[in-house]
Amino acid sequence: MLTTLLPVDERMRVHVESAVRSGNRVALDLLAEVVKENYGGREPVVLDLFSGRGILPLEAARLGVTSVGTDLSPVATLAGRLLADWPLRDWRSEAQIPFEKELVEDGLRVEGEPRLVADARTLHAEIGRRIQSKLADYYPRDHRGQLPWGYLWAVSMPCDHCRRRFPLLGSLTLRHPYSKTSDVGQSMELIVEGDAWRVEVVDGPATGQPTYTSAGKKGKSARCLFCGHIHSLDTVKAKGFAGQYQDEPLVVADFEGLGVKRTDTKKVFRVLRDDELKAALEAEPSKLPSNNGLSAIPDEEIPSGNAHTVQASGHGYISYGRLMNDRQSLLFGTLAHEIRACFEEMTQSGVSKEYATVLSSLAAGTMVRALRYATRGAILRAHGKSDGSKQNRVQIDHIFRNEASLAFQFDYFEAGIGNGPGTWAGLTETGIAPLAAHLRGLSGKPARIRRANAMALPYRDGSVDAVVCDPPYYDMIEYADASDFYYVWLRRALLTIQPDLFSEDVGTVVAPRLQNKDDEIIVRRVYNGGVKHDRDFYERSLAQAFSEARRVLRPDGHLVVVFGHSDPEAWKRLLAALHAAGFVVTSSWPSRSESTNTGVASIKVTVTSGCRVAPQNRPVATAAQVDREVTEAVKSAVREWERDGLAFTDQLMASIGRGMEVYGRYSKILKPDGTEAELDRYLTLSRVAVRDAMALKLDELPLETFDKRTRFAVFWQRLNGLTTVPKGEARFLAQADSLNFEEVRTRLLTESNRGFKLRFDPPESVSADSSTFEVARAMAGAWNEGGTETVAGVIAAAEFAANDPHLWAVVGEMVTQLPASDRVAKALTAIQRNANAISSLAQRVAETSMPDSTQLTFAHLLEESS
Repeated sequence: MLTTLLPVDERMRVHVESAVRSGNRVALDLLAEVVKENYGGREPVVLDLFSGRGILPLEAARLGVTSVGTDLSPVATLAGRLLADWPLRDWRSEAQIPFEKELVEDGLRVEGEPRLVADARTLHAEIGRRIQSKLADYYPRDHRGQLPWGYLWAVSMPCDHCRRRFPLLGSLTLRHPYSKTSDVGQSMELIVEGDAWRVEVVDGPATGQPTYTSAGKKGKSARCLFCGHIHSLDTVKAKGFAGQYQDEPLVVADFEGLGVKRTDTKKVFRVLRDDELKAALEAEPSKLPSNNGLSAIPDEEIPSGNAHTVQASGHGYISYGRLMNDRQSLLFGTLAHEIRACFEEMTQSGVSKEYATVLSSLAAGTMVRALRYATRGAILRAHGKSDGSKQNRVQIDHIFRNEASLAFQFDYFEAGIGNGPGTWAGLTETGIAPLAAHLRGLSGKPARIRRANAMALPYRDGSVDAVVCDPPYYDMIEYADASDFYYVWLRRALLTIQPDLFSEDVGTVVAPRLQNKDDEIIVRRVYNGGVKHDRDFYERSLAQAFSEARRVLRPDGHLVVVFGHSDPEAWKRLLAALHAAGFVVTSSWPSRSESTNTGVASIKVTVTSGCRVAPQNRPVATAAQVDREVTEAVKSAVREWERDGLAFTDQLMASIGRGMEVYGRYSKILKPDGTEAELDRYLTLSRVAVRDAMALKLDELPLETFDKRTRFAVFWQRLNGLTTVPKGEARFLAQADSLNFEEVRTRLLTESNRGFKLRFDPPESVSADSSTFEVARAMAGAWNEGGTETVAGVIAAAEFAANDPHLWAVVGEMVTQLPASDRVAKALTAIQRNANAISSLAQRVAETSMPDSTQLTFAHLLEESS
């Protein structure tokens, strides 16, 4: 953001580094003045047309410029306002909110904290008090008069064989033992008594077997607790669609202490008392009043075919309101009602509607955070190990296992209405503190965040100085589908409070009253009617959004695109969209930007590409000339990236931007036959340049002296190891060595739904046509089958010299790259140790009469060696 708005001046570097590394306020203020001077004394306008939660608009707002953010999603727009707009406003002149100060616990207020933080604390405390009062009958206190932390539930179903109902439990562990504190841990035992079952809580690790476990390749299966009958996953799912599931409360989690201090962290489990069991099952959320015609509990249906995003929908839970049990629904329906009620009381007492909106929206944000721990996907997470060697804290796992899908599990945890992780009080504590930290030292000009379509921006031509954006990543996340669960509950809290976001009955024909997905610029995995979000839609829509960016930009304006995706196909479509909109890449740089947690949305490094409107007078160049320039530019950058510690994968991604800088210098790039060079050519060439620039020296042999398939395999192993690679990436790697993908698809790779992995198993046969890598694989297989003689037969059959340096270099490379415990690595290590004997044997085999066929199978080799 800074470098986009600053003039080209090396003297600014030290101030930029200080501002970026530590948020130095003095440096930011200085740079803000320089930015203003750079634009002739006026505040430049910066737009993010895919603003999401508002991170980029916030960075612009901190510089005091006119920061504007738009997003199609109401949920994202609300998040952007909470981060980049309202915290930067001055609320000190607002009337006092009407809630009694004695309702706030002693010590809750912090002297001198900002008005917004203090009032948010008070409002949250008031809502928490009301929730405890109104729902007291449904959450009985324990024997000490304390509210339990939470409750473990399970879904039960009837057995197809004996017809008796049994619970679906994936784990019997409640708390692992921990030797350091002499904690023996706790677990459950399932007790059968006639046609009934019950749970007992016992000390120590679990000794019984769960009823819902993995059944290998067929997925999970359910075992009847009574007769032992096994139900397949399809049968289990069918029970849900037939309405045969039933929620069963199992155990209660209390705090060992009073649960009011941070030190009261140990959770102690027990069986529910009769009054607790009765209360848990008596909740009737349907009795809650509706809100302007909107039901208190979400009755919006989950779009069909959406089980990969909302996993519970694949088990018969077809509406958003059914993702949690009745008591949880009652809790959240009451929360939404009380947020609305507090808003009305604030405005009636003289608080401005705008400030009441801000405070109510902060409370709704806490409700959303609570939703992350409140469906049948929120499981009890018992840290530690059964042998007591690890710390054994207990928590609730939130429902998003990654950013792309809501998890589902039959045994799940419900947070109560008292204190502890996942409760309203607990989330208030962990939410207000970051808000206070966010406001501390924050200055600038509030961003303007509004809901809008990136393909039809509501701004005049030539009114924006810079567009800085992080566009949707192809098929990585189905944003609206993943956040609809939040949307349906936010509507119930904020329908009349933020009508511009939540009052419209919008959506596709197949998903009424959900977020509008027609114009969402993504590739959707499942087509369930309406607009088809395929690759062509994505590329066409992204190009239209960039065309809109070009329309609203001033003639000398900048477009900056932040993008990170492991699949080159996504890059191809992004760059094609930029090209179609009339932009060229003028600069690029990689940066580590997100955590590397596992999951579909994990991004280690993103590339920031600076773009300009393509000049009219760009020269024409030959492909040979541009090929050289791209190769030199990327190889030069590799040295810099290696100093910065970028891994091979990161360098491959970064190379695309560097190659596009060169590509964008020319209006046309002509091949020898007079046709224009395609964009694909330079995506591939950029990646080839990275590979060639690597310190990939196999015993000092030049890489180009190896056969193509071996170069492909060696590079793949260096880059990806034993992991699965998306299919688009695999094709790109083949193109890097000018290989037809079908040449390597089965010979070198194994295919699954997730992509491709490099093969290390022995090929069916070897011949003079086999690549060096295939022969090395065959040698490993031969060693395990017949030792030195069989390995020597493989070398001879492939017509390699017994001491061929390329062959032994590849053997060494494979040993280096594979884990020491790998079967292939062990075999090749043994082969290296017996290299002299194998070479002598191979020489003798080659000198004796061989079969007429130039191909030798493993069966024949075994016969020969025996």
